[in-house]
Amino acid sequence: MARSSQLVVVDDHTPSRALTVDDVVVGDAVEQRVSFNQEMRDAFRIVANDRAPVHDDERFSRDRGFGQPILQGLCVATRFSRLIGMYLPGEYAILEKVDLKFRRPSYLGQEIVFRVTVTRILRPMRVIKVELAAVTDLGEQLAGEAQCLMR
Repeated sequence: MARSSQLVVVDDHTPSRALTVDDVVVGDAVEQRVSFNQEMRDAFRIVANDRAPVHDDERFSRDRGFGQPILQGLCVATRFSRLIGMYLPGEYAILEKVDLKFRRPSYLGQEIVFRVTVTRILRPMRVIKVELAAVTDLGEQLAGEAQCLMR
């Protein structure tokens, strides 16, 4: 008998999981709450070299309809890499494809709930498809899907 799906809530200290394609069921999910701080944003900025003024300049951001500088969209999306590669599907997953839709801007200090949910498992091909969601109290920030190959 197949087990029912489960939600695993993690934090930055939760040990990773080494699941196989046979350990995962449709509906399994992993979730983490994250508030991006200046140090996290600065680390991403170094890697991406994205110095667009909408990310740093208060006046520029306000003039374009934002209350303050916004986080780089891909900075926010990086949290999905952690959830997929460490928890669901986990250490044996190789990311093959990602499709993201940015719905709202995200800001420093804003709590974002990230969730990865298994939507389809193609066992003979060792492929797992997942839904991606990042939500705040204002609603959906980011949505998408990803496909992983299990090695």
